[in-house]
Amino acid sequence: MHDLSLSAGSVLDLAPPEVVTCAAEAHYGLAGVRLADPRREARAVGKALAATGLGLLDVEVVRLGAGPLTDHHRALVDVAAELGARFLLSVADHDDKARAVDQVAELVGLLHGSGTAVALESMAFTGLRRRADAERVARAAGAQVLLDPLHLCRAGDDLGAPVDPAVVGYAQLTDARGLSPGRDLALEARHDRVPPGHGDLDLARFVAALPAALPLAVEVQSDALLSVAPRERAVTLQTAAQAVLTGRS
Repeated sequence: MHDLSLSAGSVLDLAPPEVVTCAAEAHYGLAGVRLADPRREARAVGKALAATGLGLLDVEVVRLGAGPLTDHHRALVDVAAELGARFLLSVADHDDKARAVDQVAELVGLLHGSGTAVALESMAFTGLRRRADAERVARAAGAQVLLDPLHLCRAGDDLGAPVDPAVVGYAQLTDARGLSPGRDLALEARHDRVPPGHGDLDLARFVAALPAALPLAVEVQSDALLSVAPRERAVTLQTAAQAVLTGRS
């Protein structure tokens, strides 16, 4: 059975501790937070986790540039470990794979012994565009990957490709309409997603390839859904995700 997490991206109009509270009220078992000022925000997020009893699936996001790790990156590392997050999400904004291995390995080293793993996400508009690129870097660095079906589809990856549970830490449930090329992929990912099962991605095939207990983050960044109150939105997205998982969508 997949544990569902309310992704920060689905409720970006909420502050990080409010995401945790919203996830609990909408009956998710997990939550994810996106931290702009990790050290300042950590205390309130910790209080929300303690009050709700929710687990923290991930802390976002370490954006790896061509230079060394920054103080902000290190703050995200410290806070992810402090809050007991299962994963620290990272993205490479450059295409130097050897450099990415070194950077991700450094993150892994900083988190050693904490219980928090580094998850690397491929996106068609970042340095690691294909799933295979992210998996090679993750394996070399001792990290894991996050699979997002929208990014996989837009990069031309097979949504039903076999999953190695040793390298895939968790996945996201999301959807989009239209499979034609030529769109602004970054804009689509950040503003124009739709609830799982309401678009054209073959999510049944994607889910069928995942290990049964793999956690799933429900991430639907959608300007159209901002008119829906966050709690109602979270419930709607969970209902859509459950329909996909049970084959009712």
